[in-house]
Amino acid sequence: MARDSLDELSNIFTSQGFQLTPLAHHNLGSSNRLIMLKSCYIELLGWEKGKQAQRAEIAHQPIGLDALVFRTDDANACFNQLKEAGFAVNPVQDLSREGDFMGDKVLVEFKTVRFSEQPIPGLRIYFCEHLTPDYVWQRQWLMHPNKTQDLQKITIISPNINETAARFQGLLELADSQLKFLQDCVEISLPNINLSIQPQDAPKGASIERAYLNQSTLDPVDFIIDQHFLTHTHPSLGTHL
Repeated sequence: MARDSLDELSNIFTSQGFQLTPLAHHNLGSSNRLIMLKSCYIELLGWEKGKQAQRAEIAHQPIGLDALVFRTDDANACFNQLKEAGFAVNPVQDLSREGDFMGDKVLVEFKTVRFSEQPIPGLRIYFCEHLTPDYVWQRQWLMHPNKTQDLQKITIISPNINETAARFQGLLELADSQLKFLQDCVEISLPNINLSIQPQDAPKGASIERAYLNQSTLDPVDFIIDQHFLTHTHPSLGTHL
């Protein structure tokens, strides 16, 4: 979440060897830039300076690691499954932004499934169906000067790790074999990333603590994104956290 500091956050990541997609504007009023990776991406989301936030669900979010977005191949089926499972879901929402593809102006389109009540208190979660994935995963945006290719792991802190893990299992329809209950954490294995849920007192519920990136799936961690990194690299952002 960048709020109105998209330029500042973009400069942080470009200075660390990441190539970002050009600034784009959503039909819902927000703006973004992306750090594209092999099977996912990190979104810098906010709005331009001098403008008010037009999306209610992000208007009051602090700068920093903010949301987990899971991919679905069918937003309508995802909505039905979540609703039948008892989750408080909003109707499927159409989202789009402008883009460029092979020299042409294109419309990048998505369908999202959001919640009227978040399934895990403290975490902002939603599902996204990419209708035009070729416009998003363009080779030119996958070539980072620092050679980063993969998002390896996301660490989540929670006051009740077993309860949070159970909610993820129901939300993502995970098999028991995908969850590993260890003494001090719960590890969740997804097809392209691992989630590590670790205990910490948090009055507002669970939150995203760190994101670990590397140059290949076989490499050790090469880069960590957390609040310390953001505020240490650009101290003025600390006033917004």
